[in-house]
Amino acid sequence: MLRQFKQFANDNNLFDRNHRLLAAVSGGADSVVMLHLLAQCQLKVAVAHCNFQLRGADADGDEEFVRQLAAKYQMPFFSIRFNTLAYADEHHLSVEMAARELRYNWFAQLATEHHYDRILTAHHLNDNIETLLLNLSRGTGINGLCGIAAANGNIVRPLLFATRTQIEEYARLNNLSFRTDSTNFSDDYQRNIIRHRIVPVMKQINPSFEDRMLKNFKHIRQAADIYNWYVGKVQANVLKTDGKSCTIDIKNLMQQPFAETVLFECLKPYGFNGSQVADIIKTVGLKSGNTFQSATHCLLVDRSLIVVEPAEQSEFEPIVICSPQNIDSLGLTMRVVPIADFVLDKRRNVACLDIDKLHFPLTIRRWQNGDFFYPIGMTKAQKLSDFFINNKVNVFDKKRIMVLTSGERIVWLIGYRPDNRFKIDNSTQRVLVVDMMNPPSVELLNR
Repeated sequence: MLRQFKQFANDNNLFDRNHRLLAAVSGGADSVVMLHLLAQCQLKVAVAHCNFQLRGADADGDEEFVRQLAAKYQMPFFSIRFNTLAYADEHHLSVEMAARELRYNWFAQLATEHHYDRILTAHHLNDNIETLLLNLSRGTGINGLCGIAAANGNIVRPLLFATRTQIEEYARLNNLSFRTDSTNFSDDYQRNIIRHRIVPVMKQINPSFEDRMLKNFKHIRQAADIYNWYVGKVQANVLKTDGKSCTIDIKNLMQQPFAETVLFECLKPYGFNGSQVADIIKTVGLKSGNTFQSATHCLLVDRSLIVVEPAEQSEFEPIVICSPQNIDSLGLTMRVVPIADFVLDKRRNVACLDIDKLHFPLTIRRWQNGDFFYPIGMTKAQKLSDFFINNKVNVFDKKRIMVLTSGERIVWLIGYRPDNRFKIDNSTQRVLVVDMMNPPSVELLNR
């Protein structure tokens, strides 16, 4: 196994002799064997152990066992104790997910603080098979069928080539003692059900099931590479994103031969599933304005774009402005310019107003149903709701739009139009220039 271990690490560029390695060791057979193999390779290794405080004295025994193991190999030792149940409750996570989040966050912290180049975990081939079957049962794209990656950033898994049986046999042949977690025998966890009930049946059907799966993973990853290359190429033409929100060009999307698949990959990071994507595709080309919701984001099918934004919009408290001033939180500046020095700025994020027609204090607030104004150049009032319809403003944009008011009168529909009642004319002596960098409406229009 030592030869295979070195070969697998080399083939997958997992680490070399110059790297400082941090090995995650639970005390079970998998991590004990990994640590023994690392010791045989004479690499620079430290040991990290997590005590999740879920099994009382057994968990404390694991911690002490790993401490002594690290001392035996003369390796630096780090340990931590987590209140896993409290963390799971606070963050609304399963115990399994809470433990995963806690340990990987701590590993990353250790690696940063102590300058370790790689974090090693003892995942093996059977873990990979169980992950694939779990993902398959829950529903997944092709990337979910690739299983656990040998390397993910600085996290590497050098035992993915080995089966659980091979690992236990190596431990026996080398007289390695290890700890056994009693929860591994319980079917309270989905992964254990697959381990105890499903995989044995698959091995009855094909005694070489594990070897076959090792080859399957290679083929699936190659297919996934081709798939990801194609999707990435298409996304470059249809998707614009800042990480929190995105827009998708409907025309370009629908010209693709696999539009639904591309859309699924575009929307997956925002929590939308395959069923929702199928429904979204059906609405494209029909009446605009259909909306969809994931746990974290809202989606709008507009005329030419699919728009995705975070679901939670923070409440905006009205801001009262008693005199011309800057509002840093909004990126807003105000300056008073004598008419003799004034040069008109026609940008949509700038309003040039006759200050003597205004009555301070001014207020910036969200627009409200029933609001109306006189769009500059017009002498008749228009409801904002009608203005939005006429200018094809979508529902997401409308939620963001703010107005600048003087008393009850709208002075500026920010990012769109000033009010005609406050325009500059032949009698104007001083101009109030209001500049709001990237107001929400302008930002969306310029996507």
